[in-house]
Amino acid sequence: MATLLTSAIDSLRIHQGSEFLVTEVKDGVPTGSPGPGEVLGTWTIPRIGPGPNGVDITTAAASLDSPIHVRYELWDAEPGPLPSWHRMWEGRLFLRTGRIGIAQHFAKEWDEYLEFDTGERDSTWSARVLNRLLSNTEEPDFSADIVEVDLYRIQLWPPETT
Repeated sequence: MATLLTSAIDSLRIHQGSEFLVTEVKDGVPTGSPGPGEVLGTWTIPRIGPGPNGVDITTAAASLDSPIHVRYELWDAEPGPLPSWHRMWEGRLFLRTGRIGIAQHFAKEWDEYLEFDTGERDSTWSARVLNRLLSNTEEPDFSADIVEVDLYRIQLWPPETT
């Protein structure tokens, strides 16, 4: 059974476009690929464009300027499924700095965000991106997107060796 070793939560308010990055960072600056403004070509997976050091994600929230909340999780083995969460992508990430963080895709200047430290430099990680969009379900007389929260889990664990 997998054990959660550490976790952290960060938030981002997207001001331009509908994309954000979870990518390798160093000293608060995105250094991975995909990086800010980088075009990955045709995405084969809806809403997510993976690169060698991160992922470019199109938010599920309908309204711009909505906050995005990301929970980073470092596991000692592959974590079990979370049935209420949508699995967006699973693959591998190579983190030279051993740190990842979030950034706006179309930002001209970088806000400083949390750097989630895996504790290991120059390492490849198995990775999974999960999403859950919470919206207004309590008041049917009002639109569901009046209250909308876009949640993401970034799960990292050591790749299996054969």
